Amino acid sequence: MLKNTLQQVLDLAHSQHEYRYDRDQYGKVEHWAAGLVGDCEDFALWCRQSLSERGIPSDLIYCKTENGGGHLVLHVDGWILDNRHGWVMSKDDLDYTWISLGRPDGVWLAIEPD
Repeated sequence: MLKNTLQQVLDLAHSQHEYRYDRDQYGKVEHWAAGLVGDCEDFALWCRQSLSERGIPSDLIYCKTENGGGHLVLHVDGWILDNRHGWVMSKDDLDYTWISLGRPDGVWLAIEPD
């Protein structure tokens, strides 16, 4: 049931998402705002907001991708919502290096490697 709800939110996000760099949209190197016009941070924040409205808590995860670039995704009980993937993915199935976890209260915690 949870995974179905996560997939519904991810489907809605992908159907409306328009990727735009912060520099082009805000004139800044980095800017975070929940929205479906923007980059990975905006996408993850929008998904977090949408899930919160459904009573589902989530965490942001800052990670490094396969090419070493910084990336932000949303984490719910081992599942990842990601603007790079159309399906809810298991955290273990992604070849990302997990760096830090951002709680809803604004606290960021380092993720220890397995």
